[in-house]
Amino acid sequence: MGLAWIEHDNGIAWEESSILHEAGLCHGVTGRDGGVSQGVYQSLNLSLSVGDDILAVLENRRRLCETLGVSINQITAVQQGHGNHIIVAGQHECGCGAGSAYDAIPHADAALTNCKGVVLLVQVADAVPVILFDYQQNACAVIHAGMYNTAAKITAKTVQAMEFVYGSQPQHMMAYIGPSICSHHLTMSRNVAEKLLSISDMKPAWVQYKHGVFMADLRAIQYHMLCQSGLQPSHIEVSRQCVFEHPQRFFSYRRDNSYTGRMAAFAMLP
Repeated sequence: MGLAWIEHDNGIAWEESSILHEAGLCHGVTGRDGGVSQGVYQSLNLSLSVGDDILAVLENRRRLCETLGVSINQITAVQQGHGNHIIVAGQHECGCGAGSAYDAIPHADAALTNCKGVVLLVQVADAVPVILFDYQQNACAVIHAGMYNTAAKITAKTVQAMEFVYGSQPQHMMAYIGPSICSHHLTMSRNVAEKLLSISDMKPAWVQYKHGVFMADLRAIQYHMLCQSGLQPSHIEVSRQCVFEHPQRFFSYRRDNSYTGRMAAFAMLP
């Protein structure tokens, strides 16, 4: 068990959870190598909405999909808004946001599906990517959990949504918390810090005031919410990689002063 960094001959790489992989879920959080984007977006920028050349991004997405053995038209993305809205993606939604940011599913930061062939995708460049898999109901979810989404409890609400929509039971769910910015590089306002501290049974160590600023360990908070939601700790894997500290491997919005690309957290059912 553990996390694995998977490198392919074409340069594309991603981190994945051994637990989810062995359970059969195709998933991962990509690195920044293996694409064709230039400048601050070099090279595997997968976002169509950060100012990169659209044709380059489409080629990057095509290369990722080719590596996964799927069509680019199977990508199903959301228009992330830093809230706690969750959508259910069926066959009708398959392909939304694949080739244009404008037809991505609006007003959502998490998506779930029980349809094979749907490649759920969220974009990250500091925020915590969370991937859920219910191996009993064969359903999965991807979550974009930045500090605002986390304060709005999006991860816990996504677990609840899977319970409601698919009849998922948390004890049958697995989770992977992917690479993100680590606590000592993530500063925030007092207002956001207080909202995070208001989460039930929060440990003060996860939100601290140091050197005149508030900092938070968002990965620890996702883990806490998953355990509170009923997932078994042995079914949760947490990345140790800080995207801020690895400029050769990952994009980071804060490190790169907002001018940067995006990685992708993706999941596709077996």
